[in-house]
Amino acid sequence: MRIAIVSPDPTSSSGGVERFCHTLDDCLSALGHDTMVVTSADVERMSVDLAITNGMTGASTAAPRIHVYHGCWVEHVRYSYRHGSLQWRLKWLLQGAAREIRAGSGAHRVAVSATTAGELHRWYRMATHQVIPNSVDVESLRPLITRGEARRRVGVTDDQRIALFVGRAEDRKRPDLASEVSAAAGYDLFTAGAGSFPGGESLGVLCPAELQTWVRAADCVLSPSDYEACSLAVLEALAAGTPVIASRVGWINTLVADVPAYLPLTAPRGDRAGFLMAMRDLSANMAGATAAANYVRANNSLDAMRQQWSALLQRISVQTWIH
Repeated sequence: MRIAIVSPDPTSSSGGVERFCHTLDDCLSALGHDTMVVTSADVERMSVDLAITNGMTGASTAAPRIHVYHGCWVEHVRYSYRHGSLQWRLKWLLQGAAREIRAGSGAHRVAVSATTAGELHRWYRMATHQVIPNSVDVESLRPLITRGEARRRVGVTDDQRIALFVGRAEDRKRPDLASEVSAAAGYDLFTAGAGSFPGGESLGVLCPAELQTWVRAADCVLSPSDYEACSLAVLEALAAGTPVIASRVGWINTLVADVPAYLPLTAPRGDRAGFLMAMRDLSANMAGATAAANYVRANNSLDAMRQQWSALLQRISVQTWIH
């Protein structure tokens, strides 16, 4: 099958959606399909059997189309841009929501988490046909060195308690909460990503190998974000065997439903006391962390992604043939 995967920026793999497009390209290519990552303008000039569009980026094409929702813009705006005026935020919300609705109209709709599917129904009254969570290369993330060796490589001592914040230092990801609870729980906080904030020692944007070493060195990855759909950073840390102390948002709700032992390592959105308790009780809940790592390796691997997308493409092909 000749498949065009539409990305906001086909030349980039740095953003979550852009990275997903290239990962999906690799997975579908491995299944024997003729795939390419293109812009929406490109696909409108091409002859393809299927187009896969993403986020706010749709496409006008005669080919059958799958649209992947990587979150819901309404929820994203609700928990972002706190410093903007109400008028500006409302305008920004309505413009983005209109684009998301148009992008998914007339397509077979996929969401990256059950929570996202619920948000699409709540705000847009749009049904999701299937939930397929994000996937990461779990084999490359399996720890090859001990935590002690990783700490020696990054220059921290064995007796330091290290928390790592991965991602941009933006309002939605709650760097303020990460800084506050890390200090209160007695952790040194390091940040990997664009931007910096008080209370965290910035490592800047790390290459994948450097980031993997820091993830291995950390006692935990801290993800107190107010909104995520299915965070790649969270999946990668769990696959690497490092506990993630996270907000119960997006895909994390699926994780705690399927792995109840992980619940103590999570907290409700914005719950300072809950995050503080999770960090202080980390050592008592390592069995839950191990169970979560095994869950991700089984359910969020590239092999799992290939299987789920292969089944979806077969269904789409049958439905198209019947009609």
